[in-house]
Amino acid sequence: MHPPIFRVQHRLSDWPDCMIELSCCGGSVGLPVRLLIQRQGDITFEALLKRLRCKRCGKSKPSPVYLVAGHHRTARYGPTADWAVELVPPEVKRGD
Repeated sequence: MHPPIFRVQHRLSDWPDCMIELSCCGGSVGLPVRLLIQRQGDITFEALLKRLRCKRCGKSKPSPVYLVAGHHRTARYGPTADWAVELVPPEVKRGD
């Protein structure tokens, strides 16, 4: 299934049955959008992306970040996602 048209100006309530999957510090976390609405209010995805922080390192921009429909984007002992939209690309590690 192809993902629907998504804009960062959409509100969380436009995608209540989805998950936000973010990665940082070698792990990933799935946050239900409904839970984010309860905690943050019905903000735009643009505002949410500015607020996201890693609890371990305090990094201001975890990456990558996906909006995921259905299940986890990567297989975790179950079905894969119906679709996923990348909101923040993976951070590129550069050599010194």
